[in-house]
Amino acid sequence: MDIEKVKKARPIIAAVVILVALGIWLIPKMFSKAGGIMASGTVEVREVDIASRISSRVITLNVDEGASVTKGQVLATLDDSIVAAQKDAAAAMYSNAQDIYNRSKNLFGSSSISQQQFDLARANFISAASQLKQAEVMMQEATVTAPWDGVILKKYVEIGELASPNAPLFTLGDIGTAKVTIYVPLKEMELVKYGDSAKVSIDALDKKIFNGKITFISSDAEFTPKNVQTKDERIKEVFRLEVTVPNPDHILKPGIPADVEIMK
Repeated sequence: MDIEKVKKARPIIAAVVILVALGIWLIPKMFSKAGGIMASGTVEVREVDIASRISSRVITLNVDEGASVTKGQVLATLDDSIVAAQKDAAAAMYSNAQDIYNRSKNLFGSSSISQQQFDLARANFISAASQLKQAEVMMQEATVTAPWDGVILKKYVEIGELASPNAPLFTLGDIGTAKVTIYVPLKEMELVKYGDSAKVSIDALDKKIFNGKITFISSDAEFTPKNVQTKDERIKEVFRLEVTVPNPDHILKPGIPADVEIMK
């Protein structure tokens, strides 16, 4: 009787053993993937250097570092005396060339001048118009404005300094949106796709969590940058990813170290 019971119990025991073995193998894997892919990076924002195309002395500075500005806001003014004189000269040349062109057009219509003389008057008029346009553009360069809404991250000049052409006067940052560049090992790339959710945490902000998404995945592998540490030092090839994070309260600042968890 006892033998019969043992025989009947064998399939049940075998099933329990298989389930236990599966649990031992599967459960750790479930928990290892639940945490997502971890990486570290630095907070960055869209930046642009603001410069002028003229060489002139700084007359006024209307903003300082950390100031919030709006598109078109005047940030600084440069001495415009030279470019104003150039504009006036260009305007006088344009007016004279226009008069000559109009007279030449009438004379050519009555066959009083040759085609060559008329073409020369027209070419001089076109050239004068171009020079006036350039002078007007350079005149505008004396007023330095913000190209879009943002925050002044750097100021490079003071009142009275001589600004050089194309030398940065300010660095403007769009901190309404931040991004964190991270590097993911090749073996984990199959788990990552464009648009995946990610959580960004900042040690300096008591591990405050910011929700973001993957907005860029490099198509080419590269060697691990010297300033990036991966969990597995044997993996040398990584892919660069960018995680974009809304930052409406401007809490995230450029240069802050951040930890990223790609949710899977």
